Amino acid sequence: MKNGIVDFLTSLPLTATQKAVQGTFDSVSGTYDNAIVRLVESLACPWNVYTAKLEAFMSTAGGKVILDVGCGTSFPIVSFLPQTSIYLGMDISLEMLGHAKSLLGDNLNAAVWNIDAERIPLPDTCVDVCLALMAFNVFPNPGKAAEEMQRTLKKDGSVFGTVFIQAPPEEILSENPVEPKAMREFLSVFDPGTWDILFETQGGILFFSVKKAAKG
Repeated sequence: MKNGIVDFLTSLPLTATQKAVQGTFDSVSGTYDNAIVRLVESLACPWNVYTAKLEAFMSTAGGKVILDVGCGTSFPIVSFLPQTSIYLGMDISLEMLGHAKSLLGDNLNAAVWNIDAERIPLPDTCVDVCLALMAFNVFPNPGKAAEEMQRTLKKDGSVFGTVFIQAPPEEILSENPVEPKAMREFLSVFDPGTWDILFETQGGILFFSVKKAAKG
């Protein structure tokens, strides 16, 4: 434990790319929340629209185990966590998690883990909800991260996430846009015969969700 954060990374090796991502987000942790609001709005997606979609999804997460992959500071998700849910936020940046811990406060149903998205230390089919907010824009190996999300998700679970699909008009963060085609490829680990994969765009922001396929 490091100041209330569970540390898995000290004894695990990181690739050069992962170390670069870690260093970048350690350095911007104090300004990240404001930066992500600026980024979203600069891509013609009003912040209240962005958060309304997140809030609508989270309204169905009461009593569920939520895994937030690449949680960063846990902003803005912390505002929409149902009191009856169990929240596990995980991120490669210890500094970002320090801010997440502060935002989560004394929530006994919440924990944060310092670990990368490619090695989720959980058994198969154990979480109800996976979140990935702007995380696929920065994952060094997004395909592997998607595989880990699919592995840990229960058979009747669901996924909600966002990515930006256009370059912002000014450099706000060092993350890269993700094309919708690439996002579909990453999510192809979810068998389309078993899962429905839904995309919705607002300006330069792509909202994606995965849920158990409706019976024909």
